[in-house]
Amino acid sequence: MDRASLTPRSRELGDELRTLRERFARGSEFAKSLDWDPSKVSNIERGKVHPTDIDLAQFLTACGKDRRWITEFIGHYRQAFEPYFAQQPTNSTTILFAERTATTITGYGGTMIPDLVRTDAYTEHTLQQCGATPEQIRSAVQSQQERCCILRASRRPACLFYVNETAVRAQLDDDRTRMDQLELLKRMSWALRVVPAGKELPSSSGFTLYEYEKMPATAVVDCDVARVFAQDDAATSRCRRVLASLDHMALSHSESRDLFSQLLTEEYVAAIAAASGERPDVS
Repeated sequence: MDRASLTPRSRELGDELRTLRERFARGSEFAKSLDWDPSKVSNIERGKVHPTDIDLAQFLTACGKDRRWITEFIGHYRQAFEPYFAQQPTNSTTILFAERTATTITGYGGTMIPDLVRTDAYTEHTLQQCGATPEQIRSAVQSQQERCCILRASRRPACLFYVNETAVRAQLDDDRTRMDQLELLKRMSWALRVVPAGKELPSSSGFTLYEYEKMPATAVVDCDVARVFAQDDAATSRCRRVLASLDHMALSHSESRDLFSQLLTEEYVAAIAAASGERPDVS
C-alpha cells in the first residue's frame, strides 16, 4: 500500500468504499476483522493511499462483494491516482468531488459559456446542436443542476469564470433562451469577467482549475467525447499562465455586468419591436 497524491477520483472511490463498509461495521471493528490497523482503513477510505489489489480484494470480500464485482472495481481503481484521467462526460460523480472540496474554482469557457453559469435551456440547446439524445440531454441537465448547488452553498469556494464575449453575443434559435442566459450572467456577474471580442486569446480550449487546501490542483477539460482530469505540474502551470493572460485582458466584474445589461436591453427592445411589427431602435 503506497501513499500517493490525493485526486478527485481517489476520493470518489474511497468514499464508495466507505459507504460499502458502513453497511457492515464501524471502521475499528472492520479493521480488526481484517487484522489491519484502523488508520489503514481510514486512509483508504479518504483516498490518501493507493491500496494493493490484494488489499482491495480483502476489503471488498469483507463487504460481501463477489469476484466479478471486485475485479471490475479494481480495474477502475488502478487509474485513480494517475496524473491524467479521462472518463465519459456523462459521469458527474468525480467532477462533483472536485467541485465540492475545492477552495478555489477558476474557469474559462473557450467558445462556450462555462458549465456552472449555464441555464438548463442553454445546455439543452448546445447538446441538441451536438446531436445528443433526449436521454443524454436529460442526464446532463440533471447533473448541471446538482453541480450548480455549489454556487449557492454557505461556504462556497472562491469562484471566477472568464467568458468570451463572442459566446455571450452568440445568437440562439430561441430568443427566450438567450435572454434567460443573459439574465443569469448578469446575476452572476460577481463571479464573471468577460474577455472582449477581438483579443488574441491564449487558449482555444475551455478548462477549469480546481485548487485545494491539502491536495494538488486539478485541471479539468471537457470535450464531446471525454472529460479529462489533469493533476500534474505541467498541466496546472499551463492553466495558470492562461488565466494570468485572461486577467490582464478581461473586463472588470462591473464592466462585465454593464455589458450583460446592455445586451439584455437590446434583446428586450428587439422583442417589443418585433411584437409591434416595428424595426428595433437601440440607439
